[in-house]
Order: sequence, then C-alpha cells, then structure tokens
Amino acid sequence: MGPNGEEHKKKLVEALRAFDTLMVATHAPNGTMHARPMAVGEVDDACAVWFVTEKESHKVDEVVVDATALVTGQNDRSYVSLSGELDIIHDPERLAALWKPAWNVWFPEGRSESRLALMRLRPRVGEYWLAGGLKGVRYLFEATRALLDGTTPRDDRPEHAKVPL
Repeated sequence: MGPNGEEHKKKLVEALRAFDTLMVATHAPNGTMHARPMAVGEVDDACAVWFVTEKESHKVDEVVVDATALVTGQNDRSYVSLSGELDIIHDPERLAALWKPAWNVWFPEGRSESRLALMRLRPRVGEYWLAGGLKGVRYLFEATRALLDGTTPRDDRPEHAKVPL
C-alpha cells in the first residue's frame, strides 16, 4: 500500500472509530443475507473490527458455516463499508480489556460469562464516504440548490475512497 493508500486507511480507521454500533451481515443457512446491529468493541489499526457475542447464537452458527461478512455504518457525517471474514475467538483476557459497562444490558452476568466470545472482522476491503466539516456543509448547500434547480450537485461531493486491506 503506497503513501496515499496509508492515508486512506487512516481515514477509514478514524471513520470506523466514530461508530458505537455497526450493521453486521452474514449468510443465513437458507442462503439469504442476515444483518443485525452489533456494538463495536474496538477498531484496531489494521481496520479489524471486534465485537462481543454469545457463543450459542445464530450469528455464530452462520459464521461457522460461512465466515464471509459485510459490515456497514452510517451517521450524519460518514458512511463506511467493510467486507471480509469473521472469526470467533475465545480469549477471556481480551474480552475483559474490551468490555464496556453498557454491554451489561445484553449480558447481565458481565464479562466473566463463560458463554461469551469475541467476533473479529478481518476486512479485505473497506470504503468510506466522509461529508464532515466545511466540505459536508458545502455539499449540503450544493445538494439543496440542485434540488431546487432540478439539476444534480456539482463535484463537491463527500470524500470517498476504496481501500484494499
């Protein structure tokens, strides 16, 4: 990955770290895609995304059969998308390090639950669209003007990059 690729990767990591929750889509046994929101435990510098889940769950069953996954997120400033493979990892120390008190809502027995596992997305490719700051304000202005004029916005669109990982 060249210098420009490293810059795009850093921006992707920053965009991902702004999300508390991402949508995780996996293949269901009947061949359809199944998506669900999952709380983000960590996004590491390699863009791997860590989640916590119950070992005995449909998503774990799906990952065991087909580890391919798509992770997406959207907020008022950015959109992200990652595709790759999910791993189910049993690591109590890492689980304890990633644990967030808010997760007690889903896991009332806490992080020491023997029924919990980590789920890590190892992405192959990621994309981001950033519309924050002045660029985002300019784009909203241009989009509104285009809507009123019946035209399309000028090229001042959100920053976008596809990042091989």
